[in-house]
Amino acid sequence: MYASILLLAAAASTAVAQSAAYAQCGGTGFKGSTTCVSGYKCQVSNAYYSQCVPGSNGGSKPTPATTAKSSPTAGSGGSGSGSGSSSGGGYKASFTQYGAGDTFGSGNCNTATTACGFYTKPGYAAAVSQNEFGVGPGAGAGPACGTCWKLTIETDSSGKTVANAGKSIVVQVTNLCPASGNPLCSQNGLSGTNQYGANLNFDLCIDSGASAALFGSDGIGLGVGTAQAVSCSQWSGSVVH
Repeated sequence: MYASILLLAAAASTAVAQSAAYAQCGGTGFKGSTTCVSGYKCQVSNAYYSQCVPGSNGGSKPTPATTAKSSPTAGSGGSGSGSGSSSGGGYKASFTQYGAGDTFGSGNCNTATTACGFYTKPGYAAAVSQNEFGVGPGAGAGPACGTCWKLTIETDSSGKTVANAGKSIVVQVTNLCPASGNPLCSQNGLSGTNQYGANLNFDLCIDSGASAALFGSDGIGLGVGTAQAVSCSQWSGSVVH
């Protein structure tokens, strides 16, 4: 009887240890489970991120992606949240922009000096708020590096519907939007919100073309909408180290 209980406990422990659908299952510094629940396989996005995506080899170790639209390091294998985004719904998100030509006098955002240590060329890129990025300034690449997100804009900062409402783009995370001194990116966990009611903020890299693609000709610098973690097979571009 005791042996049976031990076996059941071990089986339960194994089930719990497996990463959930669309969860992270590998990458530099990752300390969680590298196996996925049944019906999902652990697929490499890049050196920093692997994700459980639909497949027949659930429970396997991370395997390289085979459907890339870009270079092997571009992350075609799938993406998700380094800090707990769900596979079903999405998050309310605010969208800002940074890079050459912004109001803060920033330099080119498409350089290897990003917190992730790489940039995209071509391909839309963004910095994500610290609650999703996973680490703070100076800590290097966070678990969200290389993840891909479908961003959909709906309104401007005043809540007015924008002309291109419903417009979506897919970006890859290459940088950190730090919490310190920045209310837009200082949400308290993924359930917290900023002043626009957004759980996440994506600071779109101007030099990657992301802000122009999402904001269109509306002339806005801040938008509100939704963000959904998606497979990087939906992202088109190349990663440069």
